[in-house]
Amino acid sequence: MNVALSLWSSLVFWRRSTAVLGALALALLVAALIAREPPDFSATPIVAVVRDGEQHPVWTIRLARAAHQIAFDSVRPAAPPVGRVYQLWLLTPASTAPRPLGLLPQSGRKRVAVTPENARLLALEGELEVTLEPMGGSAGPSPSGPTMFHGSLEGSG
Repeated sequence: MNVALSLWSSLVFWRRSTAVLGALALALLVAALIAREPPDFSATPIVAVVRDGEQHPVWTIRLARAAHQIAFDSVRPAAPPVGRVYQLWLLTPASTAPRPLGLLPQSGRKRVAVTPENARLLALEGELEVTLEPMGGSAGPSPSGPTMFHGSLEGSG
């Protein structure tokens, strides 16, 4: 009884208990975030269509705004030259420089995490451009290669 009472009033006991419970709470939070189901992009509206020079769709862009994710769906892309990739950029009336959104897939669907700010901007009006970049994408914060394709955001609000 005396040991239990001594432990109960011990500052070291409470500090260690707090540390253990804090670590447990953090572990549970991380587990909840990791275990969260990814968005079902097939039910998500298309916010933009990237088209070639003849206005044929090449990629569609879907936005899961709450999850801060976008999906690039390959419709009929042309293969880039060897050692090059296509990179998507966001241009908005409010910004002076394009924002990189990710490298586009040659087939299928690719999911990409975006910043909350980019997710917000993708729900507004703006333009998209696809540039031809070295493997891995542009080394800088802006496009380094020529623009190959264009698209417009639908302004889904």
